[in-house]
Amino acid sequence: MSDPRPAARLTYRPFAIPRPFNWGYSFLFAAVGSALAMILSKFLFDSGCLSFSTTSVVGCGLITALVTTLALMLPSVFIPEKTGLNITGRYTGVGTLVMSFLSGAPVFLIRASFRNIFTYLWLRLGNTVVFPALFSYTSDTSRASLALQILTDTLVPALGISVFFYGLIWSGIRNDDKDLSYFVIPFLFCLYSLNFPDLPGLLVTGVWLCRVRKDSDNIWGPFLCLAGSRVFSLIMNGIIDEVDLTTLRTYSDMPTTFFFSSLPALVVSGILFAFFRKVLNEFHNTYYSDIYGETGSKYGLEDDTHKVNRFRSGFNTALFLGVIIFITFWIFMFKGIRL
Repeated sequence: MSDPRPAARLTYRPFAIPRPFNWGYSFLFAAVGSALAMILSKFLFDSGCLSFSTTSVVGCGLITALVTTLALMLPSVFIPEKTGLNITGRYTGVGTLVMSFLSGAPVFLIRASFRNIFTYLWLRLGNTVVFPALFSYTSDTSRASLALQILTDTLVPALGISVFFYGLIWSGIRNDDKDLSYFVIPFLFCLYSLNFPDLPGLLVTGVWLCRVRKDSDNIWGPFLCLAGSRVFSLIMNGIIDEVDLTTLRTYSDMPTTFFFSSLPALVVSGILFAFFRKVLNEFHNTYYSDIYGETGSKYGLEDDTHKVNRFRSGFNTALFLGVIIFITFWIFMFKGIRL
């Protein structure tokens, strides 16, 4: 009888929870969870179990909650339980959280501006509209409908994104490698989004959320920033809006006001980002100065450093499989195939 141990080692070594932990391992779980959620949602909607469409507010909200739970929340619960990582961070004061929330203003401006400009240029080159993998449309403007939209398109995804990308993956990168997180986390965040029109804005958002996570020192900073972005989108309604993709066929369908109003918004967002960067850094330094008697970053004082591996160890089999799965989703999206 053949020895099963070589086969067991072949599957166990790439996919078992690594010790010490690395950041790339988690992304495979996000990919598999997303695949399971999409397959399950397709079965539910195609079987006639649900009476609403996938692009309705309720249908899109259901799929979003399912994807967030399976792809982001479950790994963020079970992996730290096995590794002993503290992914939530520490409380550093209400001032930092308030500033994180207010920094949602430039996040909204940059996302709306880039979406309008990028969509215009994409269509101007003769391309067709590429809808996000998950989107909803409704003409209902009631308060109940608006509340449901905010819950499903902002609060639920923001919680999953903050816990997974800025909790689990952030904690899987050693403190002396944290600067590299400004590259890897935004890339994985954009890959997970499956949202082509917002891709440039999401990239900038991902980088900014790394900064917010660093200065707030907990996952609630990024969460409040994303929530604040949605709140400011309501406040600035009519001043600068995101173009409705369902109304576009060619670039001529897009009013020029969307394009030209986005240019000043980019300038304003740059100024606001510089302001909040300065303020958040001051809060960060003041907090550690009060505790340790000196200013500056105190990443080296965190207790989880010895539980994670060097940055390069994150490039492993599990990470590449997760990236391949999401690239497949992107190909399906561009071809108009929706699971």
